Amino acid sequence: MKKITLLAVAVLASASMLASAQSLGGTQTLWAKFVKNTQNEQALTSQGNQMVLAQDGGLYCIGNIGSTTAEQMTVLTDGTNATNLAQGIDYSGNGANQGLLIMKLSADGELVWTVAQTNGEAAVNENWVAATADGGLVALVNLRHTEGHLGDNITIKDAKGNNFDYEWTVEARSFRSFIIKIDADGGIEWTREIEANATADEATYPAWSQTSRNIGQGIKTYALDIDNEGNIYVGGLMCATLTTDGVTIPVHNVASWNGNAQTTVGNMFVIKFDQDGNYVKHLVSEGEATQENVRALKVVGNKLYMATWIAGVAGTEFSIGGKSVIPATVNGSWALAELDTNLNVNWLQFYESTISGSAWQMPTMTIAGDHIYLMGTAKYGYTIGETNYTNTPANKARQSWLMQFDRSNGNATAATVLATGNMQMQHGFFGGYEGTDGNFYAIERGLTPSASFGSEMILYKFNQETLEIDDNVQLAQGSCDGQSLVTDGTKVYVMNRFGNKNEAISFYNSEITFSSLSFVWGQSAYEVPVGAVQSLTIEGNSEINLEKGKSIDLVASLIPEDPANSEIIWSSSNEEAVTVDENGKITAVNDQKAGGDNAIITATSASNPSVKASVKVNVTNVTAIGTVNSAKAVKTVRYYNVAGVESNVPFSGMNIIVKTYSDGSRETTKAVK
Repeated sequence: MKKITLLAVAVLASASMLASAQSLGGTQTLWAKFVKNTQNEQALTSQGNQMVLAQDGGLYCIGNIGSTTAEQMTVLTDGTNATNLAQGIDYSGNGANQGLLIMKLSADGELVWTVAQTNGEAAVNENWVAATADGGLVALVNLRHTEGHLGDNITIKDAKGNNFDYEWTVEARSFRSFIIKIDADGGIEWTREIEANATADEATYPAWSQTSRNIGQGIKTYALDIDNEGNIYVGGLMCATLTTDGVTIPVHNVASWNGNAQTTVGNMFVIKFDQDGNYVKHLVSEGEATQENVRALKVVGNKLYMATWIAGVAGTEFSIGGKSVIPATVNGSWALAELDTNLNVNWLQFYESTISGSAWQMPTMTIAGDHIYLMGTAKYGYTIGETNYTNTPANKARQSWLMQFDRSNGNATAATVLATGNMQMQHGFFGGYEGTDGNFYAIERGLTPSASFGSEMILYKFNQETLEIDDNVQLAQGSCDGQSLVTDGTKVYVMNRFGNKNEAISFYNSEITFSSLSFVWGQSAYEVPVGAVQSLTIEGNSEINLEKGKSIDLVASLIPEDPANSEIIWSSSNEEAVTVDENGKITAVNDQKAGGDNAIITATSASNPSVKASVKVNVTNVTAIGTVNSAKAVKTVRYYNVAGVESNVPFSGMNIIVKTYSDGSRETTKAVK
């Protein structure tokens, strides 16, 4: 295995020690908004989970809202002005309810619409969103009954006033997972349940405890993404047999599970659904492990990248999709895998910790150019490649870690650990992107358990080859627990959990301030001097007719025109119909008679995979066509019959074919179908 570079950098907690060099000194805070209960009680906390870009440049956000009664109100506020988001939910327990909240914000932080739970609870850290090509989104949520209301329905109200009302009467609280398709206007289109069939049968769960059963959770979801065809990929941990769309997925490694939601036995899973929520396929592990779950899924082109947390059984084979590893220890470790969109595993890499007691949190995966980045927070010690990093402070503080891997095979290439100078702080990277200058940028959060210490959120610039720090700028001061980062190329949007013990929160180059007695969920936006690739377009029409056996070259353009990484990843949604090579040359393989009538060809920016463009290619089966000048790209093809009727597909019999090329020239031919 290639030995990689490991950097341990000491970072002081004091904001005054964090200098900003010229390249990031021009950063500007644009806005900051917070989700909170108006009562501001410590029990009524809110927790953000994820934020993604919508097709129109807005933001989709998902998280939880804390409440104890229906009369309480959750609002979106900038610290001065507030907009109502949702009513509270009745709760009969000793703490507070955590209800699901999904909202759309405009690019300037204004509320567009809200989808909110009106009965029931949502898991705190297991809810996700992914934007769809039609301008809407898919949400992946884990729901259960509100304490004291086991006989009530689980209800979610969409932005159009309609209720998703699920009748679910149980004797004990338990979670079920749902996929919810929401349109661009906030209306619920459809839902799909993934039910965790946890029962107390001794054969499956010999260690089942009636006491712990009351907090049982048979499924935990940690990952969601969508491919170019709209297929949906869900990943996480299953501690019980799953049932969805009439398909049963058996569980294993649960002999020691007692029903407690805090235990992590069971096995990892990935399930593929089509764009309408119909089950397509699933993937689970084989062999033994003491812990395993999928923590991240990312689709890039026709590849699906998966990050999995595993604690194996020493000397016992563990495999995913036929790719096997044999752990030497029982220590918690990482596995990376590349899959195709049919869930076939191309490669699997295992990165085993050689130090007992390793603990990883907040894992985030970013794909940029030729690299995969894993980042988060960790304590104790761990191994990256052949380099060992050990840190065992008395209070077990967590440190920021960032690892880089080769996207073609998963080999580790570089790593950085930022060891905080103040061991009471819990640091961690939670998102990053590749800049147009070719460097990698990542944001670190600092969370302080005590108000006697400062904390912050810092944007770092790393040399992409070595991961050495070139620059940094402190974006926010205050208790900032990082959740999610996205960029549209010029602006960086960040989701955090803010506030603790009324600690004041401030932002870089801004007069915005905020404070709260409870944790609140916040979004903030920053304009950065060096951003990511902003946009990508494919020249010509959004739909092309191409004759069977013919090829043309598609041309894609990036903005800015000359970024450090201008690579474009081309992919076809249906290679049986149309293939595409690495340079954008498409070839029509099958026509409608052969069952391969069309395909979506997608161009994706390698440095910023959230930037992409697509074109639909219809394959036709016309014969006796004259010579085509293949050096020019075809923009349009129109067909005319002998009566002069026009169509975008050929008529039966004689056709007059008019082709318009990208240089404006035309060609007319006759053909018989």
